[in-house]
Amino acid sequence: MVVIAFGLFWGVGKYAERVFAKRFPSRFPEKTLSYTADQLSALVTSDLRFKYVCPILFPLDLIVMLALAGAMGAASSHWIKQLYPSEAWLGLLVPGVYLLSDLIEDCLLAWLLLRGEPNEAARTVPMLKAITTIKFVSFSAAIALTLISLAGWLLSTRLGS
Repeated sequence: MVVIAFGLFWGVGKYAERVFAKRFPSRFPEKTLSYTADQLSALVTSDLRFKYVCPILFPLDLIVMLALAGAMGAASSHWIKQLYPSEAWLGLLVPGVYLLSDLIEDCLLAWLLLRGEPNEAARTVPMLKAITTIKFVSFSAAIALTLISLAGWLLSTRLGS
């Protein structure tokens, strides 16, 4: 399940690269913090902006974020439940933060792209970068939690047998 989710992540990324390859760094507002207000302003006024909103942000990125958060949350929660049944909810918390931050980021970005207002986009860069930072940190933490809970479960089953 987790492997399939990461496969979707990779596939959507490759599709987006083909769409944006010649004009913009592929999905730069979602993948890096090193872009400028001018770059975001250029994106929100480009003819590619509607292709970014649909199908890339919605539905493709939405499907990917649901698959990633769902798979990592289900796996982490399951493995934590085997070790500490009352703490299984913790396996859902970090992937949930990732899901919420990615969804907020996509909604803000879609709103900017649909409005097509470069000054509004420029003013929003610090907020968008802050949300993206939360997404990056929570995504990394969700991966770490999934791997640590798997390792803990594997270790406990080895020691228990």
